[in-house]
Amino acid sequence: MRISDLTCPSCASSYEMAESMSAEGSPGRVECSVCGGLLDSWQAPKLRAYRLVLPPERKYRHIVAPPSPLSAIVA
Repeated sequence: MRISDLTCPSCASSYEMAESMSAEGSPGRVECSVCGGLLDSWQAPKLRAYRLVLPPERKYRHIVAPPSPLSAIVA
């Protein structure tokens, strides 16, 4: 079994994907459970399972770092 991390390109939800290396599945596609956008598609006959790890509303927002206190001393 191989575990990978995925991010929805539409809403930035975080997922884990488990892909079986021994059990045979079928080609397919999966939609994001948060926004409904295309999360992943594959042509190989693989068995895959997806799990939502973190929806976008639970992620930390990007915060710009404050200026370095050293720049005030040097200037």
